[in-house]
Amino acid sequence: MTMPSRRGLMLAAPAIAMLPGAARAQAWAPTRPVRLVVAYPPGGATDLVARWVARELTTRLGQPAVVENRPGANGILGSQAVQQAAPDGHTLIFTTADTHSVNPVVYRRLPYQPQSFVPVSAVARLVFSLVTRPGLGPKTAQEFVALARSRASNPLTFASWGIASTSQVMMETMKFETRTEMQHIPFQGAAPAVQALLGDQVDAMMLPVAVAIGQQGRLPILGVATAQRFSAIPQVPTLTEQGINLAGDLWLAILAPPGTPAAIAERIAQETQAFVRTPAALEFLTPNGLLADTQDRARFISYLAEDDAVWRARVERLGIKLDD
Repeated sequence: MTMPSRRGLMLAAPAIAMLPGAARAQAWAPTRPVRLVVAYPPGGATDLVARWVARELTTRLGQPAVVENRPGANGILGSQAVQQAAPDGHTLIFTTADTHSVNPVVYRRLPYQPQSFVPVSAVARLVFSLVTRPGLGPKTAQEFVALARSRASNPLTFASWGIASTSQVMMETMKFETRTEMQHIPFQGAAPAVQALLGDQVDAMMLPVAVAIGQQGRLPILGVATAQRFSAIPQVPTLTEQGINLAGDLWLAILAPPGTPAAIAERIAQETQAFVRTPAALEFLTPNGLLADTQDRARFISYLAEDDAVWRARVERLGIKLDD
């Protein structure tokens, strides 16, 4: 994406400031600390990015932005807490497609309504990678598939950060595409799943590159689920290159409680995109295995509907249901 020049931005600033929408957005400011709820435990990729976002928003909003981890039940507990919060901009959720695209498909009854949340701002995309425990042996995704096929009577195991999470859905999709059998071992969050991998307690996982890189080479990365190789680990081939039809990323974004006024959402979105589009953001995101998501708020709202359809199709094809 071509970035606008500093001179162009300076020339455009007076005109932008005169727009009624911009004026309304700038009129709102928090009057106390802003809670940024993360529906997962500390230590995962979502938590990592949320803490970076909180630091940046603290500077730009003039009030502390504080991460509050509310893990449990596939992100349901944290999401429910935010839905019940006052729609005044002082409580937000930093979340992923797990809570707002996948959960509505796998649960017929949810104590929160994902579609009622107010989209605020895209922040980043998580790139998925296929990793294995250190002692498993395969060096490529093709070797991993061959091993899985040879173990049909004693299936390999794979971890996820929760039942019906995007991590499970991605691995189940790989199983479907490669016609292999593996046993699912769910954990409460990415961090305990990674510890199980490092301890040779489970065999594999579809893990965000952000988390895999953080293990400093201790977890073999066999392939990335992207259309092109990822710049942070260019030596790792894509799964598609290795004959596995699987690509997909995971959005990380800020949403607000139902009923949050547009002026509040716009102000937070403006401040968020102001730092997501900087070179410093790339310096933080890329080495951590993430892509900057620079969609404006209108495009982000449309994208959420499109991505919901993608995850719905994947989950329905796999037949994953949790409360039948």
